[in-house]
Amino acid sequence: MRIKFTVFMIITALVVVMVALIAIPAALQVYRREHSKPERVEARLENYIRNFAAYVAEENIRADDTAEVVRWTRRTRSVYLTVFNKGDEMFGAADGELWEGGAQPDMQPFFDRVGSGEDGSVVSNDANSMVYVVLFANGIHTVAVTDYSLSTGTDGIIIGGVLIAICIFFITLMVYYHNQTRSIVALSREVETISSGDLNAVIGTRRNDEIGQLAGDVDTMRHTILQRVEERERAWQANSDLLTSMTHDIRTPLTTLLGYMEILGHDNGNLTEEQRAYIRVCTQKAEQIKGLSDKLFLYFWAFNRSETEGEGESELFEAPLLLEQLIGDYIPAMEAAGLRISTDFSAILPTDTVRVRIDCLRRVTDNVFDNMTKYADRRDPVIILATRGEEGITLSFSNTVGVSEEHSTGTKIGVKTCVNMMEMMKGRFQTRNDGRTFTASLLLPLQ
Repeated sequence: MRIKFTVFMIITALVVVMVALIAIPAALQVYRREHSKPERVEARLENYIRNFAAYVAEENIRADDTAEVVRWTRRTRSVYLTVFNKGDEMFGAADGELWEGGAQPDMQPFFDRVGSGEDGSVVSNDANSMVYVVLFANGIHTVAVTDYSLSTGTDGIIIGGVLIAICIFFITLMVYYHNQTRSIVALSREVETISSGDLNAVIGTRRNDEIGQLAGDVDTMRHTILQRVEERERAWQANSDLLTSMTHDIRTPLTTLLGYMEILGHDNGNLTEEQRAYIRVCTQKAEQIKGLSDKLFLYFWAFNRSETEGEGESELFEAPLLLEQLIGDYIPAMEAAGLRISTDFSAILPTDTVRVRIDCLRRVTDNVFDNMTKYADRRDPVIILATRGEEGITLSFSNTVGVSEEHSTGTKIGVKTCVNMMEMMKGRFQTRNDGRTFTASLLLPLQ
């Protein structure tokens, strides 16, 4: 883009210079022709002398009052005034400055435009000069008026032409920049649409320059990302289908195996103690495999749900009623497992409401209570506490950790599943284990 911009600048500058070289001389020619017409010159001279005569009469000026004459030329530009006394030049003035006796070389041409005739009178030697008689306060004197507005106007045309050329150059540059900026802004909006997640948005910027090339590269990148996302989704779906089938295929024989183990367990005294120990170990391992397959299935089910789907199926609940019913369903089973439960929901206001997916929330609490059933120390109570903060309601489950080999070698699949499910509901799931106490916390945003 830098190279094309440089070329554009050079071409624009050359065009502007060529136009200025053609237009300015033409304008000067027209101006000189119109300005030098005899009737126009005569009208300007008569206007000058008329104004000067009126000024002399109003101010009662003497012919030798150079200061007042100079003051008049200061406010009347482009005119040279020469005052004579009986054919002899007294002084001249132009543009607020006094010229005496032609001593200044740069004003000599104006002295040369007037002179004395054969009878001693003042005559004009130039078409732009004219001689008049003016009544001063000390008598009548001859005044020669010379118009040199042509040079002033010529300078103005040249300066104006250059300024116009510069303006044209910068206007062209601004139009170019506006065009470039508009394309960049359009491309930026299209990229912003894509970055927001809409990979099907098409890059519509089409230009035969660097911006167009950039737009094409962005569109190619969009197609690549979209293709990879689709491939990832197909791979994920294939893995999910495979896992679902495998889980089903594992659960069926495991259920049968557990049934046989249960039958064998009712030995009615026909089995030795060693055989009963073998049956207990087989039953425990079968249940462990079944539990892992259930967690693995739940993990893939949770991670196969998008946030949008989670929002669409969420419902609004009264927080106190929801927590009391939800936790109350688990208390009988927990007490039957030898655990003591202590709950405190007093910090929640009766008007508090939360938006959740009840099936996801139950899966999270199932995981938490299943973990407590397996690893909590039966000697200490399980504390379930609800607190209210700026972010929402925090439901925490704390239990003392019992000594267990299984607990130290866990897969952590359940924790990852809970984290994902809570994120689907715009909440948060955290765990903390200091070696003695294990705490799981659920954050439910208030509505």
